[in-house]
Amino acid sequence: MAYSFADWQDGKKPPKGWDGADAVRDGWSKKEIDAFMRATAKPWVPETPPEKPVDERQEHPAPLPAPTPLPARPVREARTTQQARPEQATVTDIRTRVTVKADDHWKAGCIFNQDGTKLKPNLTRNWALYLEHHRDMAGVLAFDEFRLRVMLMKPPPWEPKDEPWTPRPIQDRDHSEAVMWLEMKGMTPKASQIVAVIEAVAQRHAFDPWREYLEGLKWDRTPRLETWLTYYLGVEDTPYARTVGVRWLVSSVARGLQPGCKVDTMPILEGPQGAQKSKVVRVLYDPFYSDNLSDIGSKDAKMEMQGVAGLEVAEMHKFSAAEVNEVKKFLSQQVDRFRPPYGRSIIEAPRRCIMIGTINPEGNAYLRDPTGARRFWPITVGKIDIEGIEADRDQLWAESVHLFKAGVPWWVQEDEQDAVVAEQEKRTDVDVWVDLIAPMLVGRKEIAQIDIIRELGIQAKDADWRHAGRIGRIMKKLGWSAHRDRRSGEDRVVFRRPLSADDW
Repeated sequence: MAYSFADWQDGKKPPKGWDGADAVRDGWSKKEIDAFMRATAKPWVPETPPEKPVDERQEHPAPLPAPTPLPARPVREARTTQQARPEQATVTDIRTRVTVKADDHWKAGCIFNQDGTKLKPNLTRNWALYLEHHRDMAGVLAFDEFRLRVMLMKPPPWEPKDEPWTPRPIQDRDHSEAVMWLEMKGMTPKASQIVAVIEAVAQRHAFDPWREYLEGLKWDRTPRLETWLTYYLGVEDTPYARTVGVRWLVSSVARGLQPGCKVDTMPILEGPQGAQKSKVVRVLYDPFYSDNLSDIGSKDAKMEMQGVAGLEVAEMHKFSAAEVNEVKKFLSQQVDRFRPPYGRSIIEAPRRCIMIGTINPEGNAYLRDPTGARRFWPITVGKIDIEGIEADRDQLWAESVHLFKAGVPWWVQEDEQDAVVAEQEKRTDVDVWVDLIAPMLVGRKEIAQIDIIRELGIQAKDADWRHAGRIGRIMKKLGWSAHRDRRSGEDRVVFRRPLSADDW
């Protein structure tokens, strides 16, 4: 643990073996080191020589002269030399014999040759110290934990200094430029290692822009969230709209402040072309917005989700074309596991984004599987006020942060479930087999699965698990339950109608 100048002033003793070189490492300034040395250095006083035997014949021996004290000298640990000009001040580490300028005290951590006169040019430690602390590179490299990438926060020495600078992700050419810059400083970096060294330096200066944005907001205490879908998106004001409106934004905050938390639901904005559904999502989440999504479940899709808080699934085409189980799995994942481009290791990234669908249903049902439909929150938009969203966006998120920290859940509660299910069922496609199977059940209490297959005209030799699963979902929707019938030495699936009052 570092021993600071304030610790010494508070009377705390330095660690055993602590010296001036350690003071430099712990960040002491020249002024603080000088003050410490003046206060703690003790003058050297020679020992008093033993008295010479007195000649007994000498009646009155002459007294010995008192020793003359020598001037005080500082303890020689880390020696600071003050030249005529302040910028010429130097610091010397007596253990390594390395002398550096006081302004470049970080160089004392570099590895030199035995006599301390020359840097060892091929060591990664020396490259890292130069890339982190040299006056031309200090503050340049940082790591964006939200987007999982190295950023150049200030212009590096290979970029023009007199032009406006906007922080940007590091590029392949920057790695080559860094190699050439280190070579100009007398080092011999290996291009194959510089990427890892740069990332290690950047990760010492990590930041999270989405978290910083959310935590930097201050709510003005004006409630907006419960009715924001109605006020800004023209949604009919119902208990359902109020429920999903709050749950939507609070779930986004949860993923921002509690990465990887469970969010397996997805709001879907319904409306005609040109209704500005996509613009709503963009304005809410910009600059942490994207509408780029590859095939779900692919490595590309997992990488595209990094650095995104709101991912628009435009027209739901990616989900409509996918298998129902694949959609469920993709929405339910809390950690994305993949290997980044040029990366040597697989990383596990807790999911930070939520997905928002946009669709023009044109009166058609677009949810296929009743069991998967519970994950979707359909929202029919009216007249959208983009300017109002832009003006109040920060306050919408500020209120969402307040509710999240107050413990408001971001999932549908038991007493809210019926209203949500009713809206979902309106958009759930009815299987065409329902019209064929329902008449078979009239007046029956039990029916075998194989009998349904035969009635549908499917040959027994062609029937497989897909037919069985489809029939099972339809029967469950109709309220019938599946059972195994092993009577008469058989083993078959039968469906039984729930008992009614007439059955008793």
